Amino acid sequence: VLVDGAVKEFTAYEIKGNNYFKLRDLAFVLSGSMKQFAVTWEADRQAINLSSGEEYTPIGGEMVTQSSGGDKTAFPSTAQLYLNEQAISFTAYEINGHNYFKLRDILETFDVGVTWSEASQTIVISTASHYQAEGTGDDELSVEEISRHAPSVLLLTCYDSSGNAIC
Repeated sequence: VLVDGAVKEFTAYEIKGNNYFKLRDLAFVLSGSMKQFAVTWEADRQAINLSSGEEYTPIGGEMVTQSSGGDKTAFPSTAQLYLNEQAISFTAYEINGHNYFKLRDILETFDVGVTWSEASQTIVISTASHYQAEGTGDDELSVEEISRHAPSVLLLTCYDSSGNAIC
């Protein structure tokens, strides 16, 4: 994954054909940019609060990559989600105690550009660009444009709370 030209390694999962990233990791790498956002947790409401334009405050554990070995269990997240005090809804999964959101949902919300290079197998995130829906822009970068490729997606099996496979 390239973020504003810098290689970043994330723990990410592919679920039902979409890339899911840890919300706090995305807030961490975008902090200090024009597209930054804060993430806070309200335990009494079981709510995640997102605040656009605010600097993210790390709590520890951001950008710590996890081993890709073994099966992972994903459960639909039950946390409520608020953006600037307004309730919003995204598909999210809880994996190993962390909330993972569809990458394109979060980047669209904060108008962050994202492209995929099939040739180099690289996700490119740009805070200088506006979000474009998949397939509406020039998504291809040459291998030469990508200085280094870091693995970014792990495969997993996810289950609902009853143990039924859901993806």
